[in-house]
Amino acid sequence: MKLKLVIVTVLALLWSSLSSAEVFYKAVQGDKTLWIMGTVHAAKGDGFALSEHAQDALAQSDVIWMEVAPEKLKNAQAAFMAHAMRSEGTLEENVDRETWQAFTQVAQQYGIPEQNLNPLNAWFAQIVLVATAINQAGYVQEAGVESKIEQFAEANNLPIKGLETVERQIDALVQAQSDVGEQEIIEQTLTEIDKVNEVLDEIIASWQQGDLAVLGKYLNDSMPDQMAEELLYKRNREWIAKLATDNQSDIAFIAVGAGHLVGDEGVLTLLEQKGYDVNPVNP
Repeated sequence: MKLKLVIVTVLALLWSSLSSAEVFYKAVQGDKTLWIMGTVHAAKGDGFALSEHAQDALAQSDVIWMEVAPEKLKNAQAAFMAHAMRSEGTLEENVDRETWQAFTQVAQQYGIPEQNLNPLNAWFAQIVLVATAINQAGYVQEAGVESKIEQFAEANNLPIKGLETVERQIDALVQAQSDVGEQEIIEQTLTEIDKVNEVLDEIIASWQQGDLAVLGKYLNDSMPDQMAEELLYKRNREWIAKLATDNQSDIAFIAVGAGHLVGDEGVLTLLEQKGYDVNPVNP
């Protein structure tokens, strides 16, 4: 998986936080209104404040939908580790010696000892390294948008529901990497790990500008078809189906990773196909 996609995956699947409302849409169908925020799940420093538009939309809403309900995230690490650990052997045994030495040297630079990586499947070892690099670059989940939304919900007694489970997210990640060899995963990580700061800054800047076209290029334009289907499109369809059956509220607020909104199979297009009138909310 290209590093840009790994970074977006880490932000989307592992960090459940929120940021300011720049990528923000309103979808209307009859008496139903959906406020849709595309989030980036981490930020630097104090992060972003929710815009007045977002706060007004939240105040109008009867329910908030997120990718995973916050209370379900408490056991997320244990769930990930259950899939991340190798059933037999070590990671070192499945890559060549030169690659393994280079990988462990880079990991040590980020404070990750070799013994922490060897029991892992390559896809999760990659995520551990990238997530650590993101954190050391100054991006933290508490500064992101979703944490701000959760705070608003708690203060105003707004219920938060999940569009999927942690287990479903793990399954998406595993399936997306199912045809990629462990040697290739580790080599790709080594090739691009030093670009984390640059890529993160580009992603955050695009999000702040509400530039879905640029955000989409990190995903739809460069992601292999199978990976896009597993990480994005299949889940998008599942979310729209769940909203159709489970959302009984006239006004709902939806906060999902911004990458899920873009493209012909993105959430916004799928809502339009269901008869919703979808328009951006100008800041």
